[in-house]
Amino acid sequence: MGSRITLLTAAIFFIFSSGCRQNETTGGRAEEAGEKVSIRGMVEDGQGSLVVLEELGARELIPLDTVVCDESGAFEISISASSVAFYVLRFGSLGRVTLLMEPGESAYFSAVLDQSDSHEIKGSPGSELLQELSREHKKTLEALGEITRKNMEMVSTPGYSTLKPQLDRRYDSITSGFRDYSLRFIHSHSGSLSILVALYNMYGQQLPVFDPGKDFEAYKLVDSLLHPAYAGFEAVDLLHAQVKEAESFIHEAPAETAFQKGEIAPDFVSSRTDGTQMALSELRGEYVLLSFWAGWSRLSRDENPILRMAMERYGKYPFRILQVSLDDDRDVWTGAIREDGLVWDHVGDLRRWETPVANLYRIEKIPSNLLIDPSGRIVETDLFGETLLEKLDSIFSDYKE
Repeated sequence: MGSRITLLTAAIFFIFSSGCRQNETTGGRAEEAGEKVSIRGMVEDGQGSLVVLEELGARELIPLDTVVCDESGAFEISISASSVAFYVLRFGSLGRVTLLMEPGESAYFSAVLDQSDSHEIKGSPGSELLQELSREHKKTLEALGEITRKNMEMVSTPGYSTLKPQLDRRYDSITSGFRDYSLRFIHSHSGSLSILVALYNMYGQQLPVFDPGKDFEAYKLVDSLLHPAYAGFEAVDLLHAQVKEAESFIHEAPAETAFQKGEIAPDFVSSRTDGTQMALSELRGEYVLLSFWAGWSRLSRDENPILRMAMERYGKYPFRILQVSLDDDRDVWTGAIREDGLVWDHVGDLRRWETPVANLYRIEKIPSNLLIDPSGRIVETDLFGETLLEKLDSIFSDYKE
C-alpha cells in the first residue's frame, strides 16, 4: 500500500495507542439507567489513598467515581452501566489499569501501592483478557528496552559495527514474535472488545505493533469481527469508518501503486547465496512463484512448509520458485534455507528493506508472493496457504495424466 493509505489509516489510532484528553468535568457523567458494575479491591499499603475510576472513551477519559481506601487498604466502587465499556482504574501515583466490563459484572482487584505492575483482576472475563495481553506487552517492551540500552552503551565501542546487526535481528525477532502473539490473541478472542487493544498496541511513540500501511489486513479483520456485534460502540464505529475510507482510497488508487494481474513482471538481477548472479528472465517459459521473505521473519518461516508442499506437488511441471531474501546477515539467510529445506532458487542483496528488488516490486510486508506465467505476466498476487495450492492445482490440472 502506498503512503496515502499509511497516512490515512494512521488516524485510526485512538486512545489505546496515543492517549486521550482528560474530561475536566469534576462531577463525571450523569449515571445512566442500567445494571451495576462493581469493583471491590485491596491496595496493599494504600490506607487513606485515592482510587479513581474513569471511563475510557475513544477521545477522552470521563471521570466516574473517586473513593478512599480504608485503614486496611480496601475499597469498593459501584456505578450504573447500560453497556459494555472500557474503564481506567487509577491508584497511587503510578498505578493505572485498563478494565473491560459488562453491566452486571463484579470484579475483585488487588495491587501494591505505587507498584504499577503488581495488580491482579478477577471476576471480569474482559478485564482478565486485558491483563493477559498487558503482561505479554510489558515483557516485550522490557526486552526491547534492554536492546535499546545495549545499543546506546555499545554505540561508541570498536565492536559496534558487528554487534549492531545482531541487535537489529534480536529486535525484529521480538517484535515479530509479539505481532504473531497479538494475531493469535485476536483470532482466539474474536468476540471480545479486548482485541481492539491488541490491534492498537504500541512499542513506543509512532511504533505500532500493526503498522496501518503494512498490516491493513489486521485492521480489516478486527473491523469484520467487531462491527457486526458492536455497531454503536464509539471505538468500533471509528475503526469501521476509517477502514471503509481507507478501502475507498485503495480502490481508487492509480495502477502504479501496485502491480496488477496481466502486467509484465519487471526483470531484475540479484545475487545467489554463492555470490553468482541470477536474473528473473532466466526462468521465462515456466510458471514462477516470486516469493519475498526473510530468515528473521517468523511469518515467512511459517509459510515455507506450504512452499515445500507446492514444489513437491508441482515441481515435475513447468513450475519454479524464486525467493528474494530481505535478510542482512548471510548466516541467518542460508541457515533458514537449510533448516526449512528450501531446495529452489534464492537471491538477495543483504540490504534488508533497502533490497532493490523489494523496492522495484514495492514490497511493504513479508511474506509476499506473486505468481508469474511463462510469458512473464503476473497471474496473481498475495497467494498464500491453501489458496496458493488451489491456484497451482487449477493451472496444472491440464498437465496431469
